[in-house]
Amino acid sequence: MYREDIVASRAHAAMLGRQKIIPTSSAEALTEALDKLLAELDQIGGPPADADDEDVHSYVERVLTERIGDHARRLHVARSRNDQVATDFRLYCKGFCLRLLDAVLDLLGVLARRAKEEAETIAPGFTHLQVAQPITLGHYFLALFEMHRRDVDNILYAFTAADVCPLGAGALAGVAFDIDRESVAEELRFSQLARNSLDAVSDRDFVSAVLQACVTLTGHLSRWAEDLVIWASPGFGMVRFDDAFATGSSMLPQKLNPDVAELTRAKAGAVAGAAVGWQATIKGVPLSYALDMQEDKRAVFRVEDDVLAALGALTGALRTLTVESERMATVAGLGHPTAIEIADFLTERGVPFRDAHAAVGRLVRRAEDRGVELADLNEADFAEADKRLSEAVRDRLELQGAVARRTSLGGTAPARVHQEARSATRWLRWQLDHVQDLAGRGLPPALQPAPTSP
Repeated sequence: MYREDIVASRAHAAMLGRQKIIPTSSAEALTEALDKLLAELDQIGGPPADADDEDVHSYVERVLTERIGDHARRLHVARSRNDQVATDFRLYCKGFCLRLLDAVLDLLGVLARRAKEEAETIAPGFTHLQVAQPITLGHYFLALFEMHRRDVDNILYAFTAADVCPLGAGALAGVAFDIDRESVAEELRFSQLARNSLDAVSDRDFVSAVLQACVTLTGHLSRWAEDLVIWASPGFGMVRFDDAFATGSSMLPQKLNPDVAELTRAKAGAVAGAAVGWQATIKGVPLSYALDMQEDKRAVFRVEDDVLAALGALTGALRTLTVESERMATVAGLGHPTAIEIADFLTERGVPFRDAHAAVGRLVRRAEDRGVELADLNEADFAEADKRLSEAVRDRLELQGAVARRTSLGGTAPARVHQEARSATRWLRWQLDHVQDLAGRGLPPALQPAPTSP
């Protein structure tokens, strides 16, 4: 967190000078030295590995003291390590949220594109991992889009939770100097000020919000990673991973293992474990501060590494995934998935749905007994199940027609999928602009990420 610490220290030093709490010469020396140190560390990628300091805060203070002497010793007036660390970490978590949003929006872009490409590709829809009804693969990708759209909302909430400036709270009781907390918050691009000094240094709800957003996100990733593992297995054979996102076996030359998807499932467990561990830690810490709270950084740093790696890898795997459309359609036709079409046919003719359901059940049992598909039953079979069934019902049993008839809002019909894919793309473009604007408004220039392109 060297960048966050230096940027926050600079804002504090400048305020101390403006408020005449320290000499103007000291404030100028501090801001100049901090700017120079930030540029140096950015060039080498952070503090030297051999720096023998307790933490990044001690490192910055030591280097400043070596370079500008007594001026540096004035930096810590009207500031405690408690409000200093809380400020730095809030800035860090805001940056993490923006990095996370960038990665999720990249994934959403791939999902929107693939939904459009596969809007008419027949796929099996499962319940209980059994084929239930035919859908389009584009509809499946849009379902993932909706899952991760909610992740965007969760991450934005976490950003808002972190967007509160605690600097000026001191150790826990405020400070006895005429500080200007508002100007510091404005310079650091915080939208709110902590209203209670005790809560300001105690509050780590923003950490919990960030971690919980990551738990939900990786849970979503894990669910469809599991789908891909199943779909890529020989028993299904509906998709094939690109070689760049799969590995061979050390012994069996024919194997191509979906390691990226499997590791994503594992990371979901690790992220959930880190979040639960953090909650177990913070629940027993009395107000205001105790050293237990240092575990917040261990949890967030680990989760950041795991989540961003999983997102990048799985996004790449999805971008290059090969769909075996013929095999997918074959699997979609297993287990009489269009049986509901016969029930709908009867319902349209005035038969109560439960009676129609029972009639179709009799037809399914007959087809199973004979080892045939529903469409292979003869007219007498249909008539025996219900006299209102006619030869016309066979036209309802074809997969493409069954999918095309699901035109209700949110349905799987190709026309609906195309429409929703366009809507998803429009939302995505707006959200990309929104996140870029949020980065500009929500972080100081020195901490802002590179702009995201649609």
